[in-house]
Formats: sequence, structure tokens, C-alpha cells
Amino acid sequence: MSQRSSSIGLAATAVLAFLIPTFFAVVLNSDEKTYSPKSGDEIEVLSLVLKTEAVANNWTKRDLICLSVGQMDPSPKLVKILRQRNLNVCSAAEWPKKFNCGFEVRMQFVSLDASQGARVRAEVLDYRDINKGQGDIAVLQRTGEYAVRKIDGKWSISEYASKL
Repeated sequence: MSQRSSSIGLAATAVLAFLIPTFFAVVLNSDEKTYSPKSGDEIEVLSLVLKTEAVANNWTKRDLICLSVGQMDPSPKLVKILRQRNLNVCSAAEWPKKFNCGFEVRMQFVSLDASQGARVRAEVLDYRDINKGQGDIAVLQRTGEYAVRKIDGKWSISEYASKL
């Protein structure tokens, strides 16, 4: 075996020694990157903001929307609840696997107080050109912050401030 082959083999071993533990660390820590709502109020607010985005962006019921909350993927239970509310959503982690989402909504709670209201940042990305092989970068379609208030036990949007 030549010295060059030995060096390549050593380099490959070093790379694998780094990648294998890294891969397992990512797999084992994947649960930490799942967003689970702490209350029914969080679910209500997320649902309301998603429905408002669907209307604002003229999405149909067939448009599959990838979702992330607080830079995390939604828990399977949250996805199921949102689907039961007629929102065609999936985890944002699904898009790189299947290229099936035309859009992604990234949400972040700025504040949430059930007695006062909530503020939620929402960012909408358009993946349709990438999905068709006609683009390499998602297009930022819309970004802003919602003010949501609870009046007589029902959540409603009181304000939207565009950040574009």
C-alpha cells in the first residue's frame, strides 16, 4: 500500500470518527427541537395566526404549509390538532425530505399572557420555484408581527405590522 493510499484511508477514518457520533447526537437530540404548546391558548393563537396567513396569502385547502415554531418543528400532536382545525400543515422538517410544501410559516411567540394577549412574529417563505427545480433560494413572501387579544374568551387578531 502506498503512502498516499494510507493518508487517504487515515483521513477517511478521521472524518467518519467525527461524523458518526455527530449523526447519533443529532438523532438523539431531535426531541429537544420539537415544539409542544404549553397551553390551549398557545394552540388557539397559533391556529388563528395560521388561518390569517392562509387568507392573506390566498392559499387553498390543498396548499401544504410547512410549519416551525420558535425555530423548532411542531410536535406530531400539535400538527394533528392543527389539521383537525382544517389547516393543511406539516413539520418544516418534512420539506427537505419530500419537497412537498409550497410555503413555510415560521412563527415565534414574542409574548403570551392569556389575560393580556399575545404577540407573534410570522415569516412566510415561498418554496414553489425550488420544488419545481427553477430556483435555489426560498423567497421571503411576507414577514410581520401579530397582536392577538382575548376578548370574552375568544382570541382575535387586533393588529398586524408588516416588517418588510
